[in-house]
Amino acid sequence: MSHLEEPKVTEDEEPPTEQDKRKKMLALKDPVHMVSLQQFIYEKLKAQQEMLGEPGFQSLMETVDTEIVTQLQEFLQGF
Repeated sequence: MSHLEEPKVTEDEEPPTEQDKRKKMLALKDPVHMVSLQQFIYEKLKAQQEMLGEPGFQSLMETVDTEIVTQLQEFLQGF
């Protein structure tokens, strides 16, 4: 079933209203459903690195909890 198909309605359920359809279409256009979290984080970190320069970025990253840095590295591995 594609995201544009309407789900089948059982006897116990009411058919979707125009408002329900509109809300679903808006939700499908929401950037949270369209943007890769990995790509977003990578781009933001890269922008900070370019803005601060390598020494400044490394200095900033040293202030971040080591477990968070490890998790970020694992999350972004291969990106």
